[in-house]
Amino acid sequence: MATASDLLGTWRLIAMRAWSPDGTERRPIGDKPIGFAVFDTTGRVFFQISKSVAEGASADEVAKSFMAYFGKVTVNGDQLSTAVESGNNREDIGTTQTRTITLDGDTLTIGIPGKIQATLRREAKS
Repeated sequence: MATASDLLGTWRLIAMRAWSPDGTERRPIGDKPIGFAVFDTTGRVFFQISKSVAEGASADEVAKSFMAYFGKVTVNGDQLSTAVESGNNREDIGTTQTRTITLDGDTLTIGIPGKIQATLRREAKS
């Protein structure tokens, strides 16, 4: 089981998958999304993700797909909860977002089983 200290650092988004109610898998922000999650020593996480211009997305498509939020984070077993302080989706502000996590070496998955899943890889320290 991961702890909050296991997550400290910068994580690069390498995949985002979602599933329709009928079980069909889709890639809501493309096959090569771009983004980061940063877990800091104050107990906060910062998420920013979007479609990638490297995949051919226009600047308008990137802006429309952009998702960002930050807040205080807690880890309890395989659950990561973020008390959202601010973000670009006003419905999330002031809520607690709870997601299932799996940490396997330098690969982190975060999501809601059967609905949506982000896969991130730890960035090497320089």
